[in-house]
Amino acid sequence: MDPTRQWFKAKVGCAASETSSDIAFCAHAILQSDVFVVSDTLEDLRFVDNPLVTGEPHIRFYAGAPLITPEGLAIGTLCTIDQEPRILSLEQITALQALARQVVTQLELRRLTKELQQLVESKNKLFHIVSHDLRSPFNGILAFSQMLVEEAETLSREEIQEFSQTVLTSAEQFMHLIDNLLQCTRFELGSLDYQPYNIAIDTVVQNVLVLLKGNARQKNVELVYESHPEAEVIADSTMFHSILQNLIGNAIKFTPSNGRVTVQESEQGNRVLISVIDTGVGVSPEKLPHLLDSLVVQSTDGTAGEKGTGLGLALCKDLVEKHGGRLWVDSVVGQGTSFHFTLPNAHSAVSV
Repeated sequence: MDPTRQWFKAKVGCAASETSSDIAFCAHAILQSDVFVVSDTLEDLRFVDNPLVTGEPHIRFYAGAPLITPEGLAIGTLCTIDQEPRILSLEQITALQALARQVVTQLELRRLTKELQQLVESKNKLFHIVSHDLRSPFNGILAFSQMLVEEAETLSREEIQEFSQTVLTSAEQFMHLIDNLLQCTRFELGSLDYQPYNIAIDTVVQNVLVLLKGNARQKNVELVYESHPEAEVIADSTMFHSILQNLIGNAIKFTPSNGRVTVQESEQGNRVLISVIDTGVGVSPEKLPHLLDSLVVQSTDGTAGEKGTGLGLALCKDLVEKHGGRLWVDSVVGQGTSFHFTLPNAHSAVSV
């Protein structure tokens, strides 16, 4: 049942796929704790003028058992109808109840099977990340640290500074990958705290730009922020920061030297649209439809060989949708990529 209709998940001997809920017999049966029986509709004032009785399929008999989950929720009914009046025996009522329990068992098995498949997919995804993507920055840290230890006396000041910067960059990448991995895991387990309140967009964007300034400077990528200091959204501060850090960091990653990454914002009624636009390499039409798919791990090296888990964009999509917003992407190969997302407008009278 839904607010306007009853629809048939499975049926035998019935042509219709759904009927209006205001005439549905099951709307009565789903409220019962036991089997609901109408032996003869023409002798029952509740149904004698029902369109399903006076017209097709000309119901004269109805019996329905509610489908009740282990949590006690009635999610539907298992029913049988006939065009002739009938009286059910105790054995038939017991059989209908048993069939109803079997239906619920099958639905629970399907749900558990789906959850198990998702867990297996998550395990495989995390195994891929830990065994491959997280090893790259960590190996860089180990390799250059070892060189600094073993060759420090023979290295020039410039070489020591260069190696130290590489170690620092690898450590920052490693921490960012770990943070994304932990947030994705907590999100999937439902343990990621969500505490929205009014936040100035300018403050969060500026903080993220300061954090990523070193990455941009290394590649000589210009960071442009078209600021509106008065703009505010209703968002969880940590999640909002994570969304921007992933999107802006991703834009820097795929923008070649001397490119530009621009952050824009604009009010659109009860929403604020925030865009991260780069002049990077773009995304091929084949990869674009799966770019935000959490079940598809797409780890692609950046224009300077930067590593990633492929989790950042999927995490952004989950976090944006947690706020009731939407994230989408436009891209042209060789020209750049634009990520757009919406969050509730704190200045709007109606926030969704």
